[in-house]
Amino acid sequence: MNSSTEKNTDKQKYSGFQQDLDFLRQVPLFQNLEYECLKLMAMLSKQVDFVEGDQLMVQGEDDGNAYYIISGKLNGSYKKNDTQYPVQLIEPGQFIGGLALLGKSIRLFTIQAMEKSTVLRLNRDGFQKIMKQYPDSMVKIAANLTTELTTWEQNLLNKEDMLQSEQNVYVLGLSLL
Repeated sequence: MNSSTEKNTDKQKYSGFQQDLDFLRQVPLFQNLEYECLKLMAMLSKQVDFVEGDQLMVQGEDDGNAYYIISGKLNGSYKKNDTQYPVQLIEPGQFIGGLALLGKSIRLFTIQAMEKSTVLRLNRDGFQKIMKQYPDSMVKIAANLTTELTTWEQNLLNKEDMLQSEQNVYVLGLSLL
């Protein structure tokens, strides 16, 4: 992972803390968590700037990070047999990589900055320490994850072309887990 700069001045920490807390409150995975739990997450999060071409995630690696996209645009891609396939455009307000917070998670995609971008990075080690302090939060996160996965899969099923193309059917079935 390449990162250009990390913001660390005292003034930015104070004003940035409230901003980071507000960002985390918007993440569906963290809905209904205790305020103190979210505060700790905000304290352990870091805003990181990326320039065009920097990679946040690399296919095949386990970096243990999740990201809330604050600004910029990122591109997700999947490499197979030396061919790079575009997967998704990632824009501000999206939270990506959350499964890496829960445990080892080998990245299936590479995520690269298409322009100057700022993200809020949360690390697995810090997250898991917080979850030990707030075990009830883990139950809420599991419930939120279930809701998000079911909603995501339902949205795929609602796309007409998804059910008409046999080659895409293998993507479905997460709610069967």
